[in-house]
Amino acid sequence: MKAIKANQTTARAGRMRVDYMPGAAAVQALQAAQGLYPNSNTQALIDRLIITGLSALVQGHWRPPPLYGRDRDAWKLPDDLRKGPGNGA
Repeated sequence: MKAIKANQTTARAGRMRVDYMPGAAAVQALQAAQGLYPNSNTQALIDRLIITGLSALVQGHWRPPPLYGRDRDAWKLPDDLRKGPGNGA
């Protein structure tokens, strides 16, 4: 293993930290993703979902579920996504 000098920064040290308290629908989506990618850690899943979601929205290959209003706790995961492999349904 390589030793890192005291004044040398690592790639991780230079990263931005984002604190996030997901709404209920986002937690359900993350649980469904864990069923699809069981070997990925939570942070890797969040990264994958954000990058994939942005790509789909920008490229127009996917229609996002309607998430109305600013109250994230009121948002609901669509039935077709809730009944995915990550939820045992």
